[in-house]
Amino acid sequence: MELPEELAGRSPEEVLAFVREADDDALRAAVHGIGTPVVLDLLFTGMAGRFEADPRRRAARLAFVLDDDGVEHERVLELDAQGARVVAPGPRARATLRATLVRFLRVAAGAADPKWMFLTGALRIGGDPLWAARTLGGMSSPGRPPA
Repeated sequence: MELPEELAGRSPEEVLAFVREADDDALRAAVHGIGTPVVLDLLFTGMAGRFEADPRRRAARLAFVLDDDGVEHERVLELDAQGARVVAPGPRARATLRATLVRFLRVAAGAADPKWMFLTGALRIGGDPLWAARTLGGMSSPGRPPA
């Protein structure tokens, strides 16, 4: 995978800083330069690893639908007592989050507040929004331990 010049040879912390600080056009260009599916696969694999096992958690799916200039990308996390993993879209998800690609990247990098985005309509949640909020609250953010 060839990284754009802005990201080549950078540490994960520097890539997160780029996501937090780059303007929307530069971020979109960097993602497109790498390949949106590749970036999302890496991102969601990392997100799945940020959920700790919880023996009280019942199995459920959390879907993400991200709009990339009119092209929708869907990723699904399956959560259960052992943690989380990325799975193929399939059975109905308990909740579905919808956002633009750039806005979601900023949330995933800890650069945007998902609560504020929900209140302003930049992040939409279908299905069970309370479960989605609690579930995402149990995920650690980059550079922070799990809640």
